[in-house]
Amino acid sequence: MKRQTINNIMKNYHYIISLFLLSIISCSNDLGSQQLNQSEIVSSKGERIYISTINLGVTGDKQFTVITDKKIMDVKDFDKTNSLKGLDPFIYSFSNDTLNLYFRNSVRYKVPFNTESIKVDYFELNNADYIELYKKTFENKLYHSVPNHNDSGGYPNMLKPPKENSK
Repeated sequence: MKRQTINNIMKNYHYIISLFLLSIISCSNDLGSQQLNQSEIVSSKGERIYISTINLGVTGDKQFTVITDKKIMDVKDFDKTNSLKGLDPFIYSFSNDTLNLYFRNSVRYKVPFNTESIKVDYFELNNADYIELYKKTFENKLYHSVPNHNDSGGYPNMLKPPKENSK
């Protein structure tokens, strides 16, 4: 009787440890949920570049962003080593074949390739100016967040801010 009780305890112990290890593995960034978002930018000469983000983890709160000249077809092809880590890494706008990248306090990323028809400009904004510009990204007309707010990845439950009354 005693031996049977010890065997049952050991089986339960192994079962609990197995469940614990399985939950840790399934929540890791390597094996957990991954979401790839891409925005395509096309110049007047048809040249394309992509602003791509990958969100990792159960809540998607670990984000990497990269600007490439090739479309990423699979999450496995995303190069995290040459990317910018963090949520909302920059705001961007594109007009007249110029990609404007706006950073909070300091420029933390440079486009790692040259383009023939797309010029890239970098801007450092103080916190207050960055927040004002960030508010404009919810309209998704001229200024865009990374990833765009209308792309559900990264911020699936974020509510849009209330419309301001114009006087």
